[in-house]
Amino acid sequence: MATTPEAADKAEVGGRFYELQQELAPRRRAPYRLTDDIAIPPVTRGQLLALRRTPNDDEQMVIVLGDQYEAVEALFAARPLDEWYAFQRDLYAHLFGQGSSELPGGSQGS
Repeated sequence: MATTPEAADKAEVGGRFYELQQELAPRRRAPYRLTDDIAIPPVTRGQLLALRRTPNDDEQMVIVLGDQYEAVEALFAARPLDEWYAFQRDLYAHLFGQGSSELPGGSQGS
């Protein structure tokens, strides 16, 4: 039987699942705060699986940015391209760890 995100949130407080959450909580990555109004939450397992199925950089950003996609696009739409690339590098370093854009298959824009 598949577990939905809602069911996982309502899981009993106990067992190894709960213990793992408690162990990770103090060192879990905070949301990436781009502006006062734009915060990008840490990537979920579902997002990671979607990223693996999507080789296109633009589609990957849609997945990573989630609900913040339109706000981020509007912010950078009239900005120089180097600012967009700097944002992408910084975001990926924050979400996935330093050097993530240099992994095999990475690109300048990822």
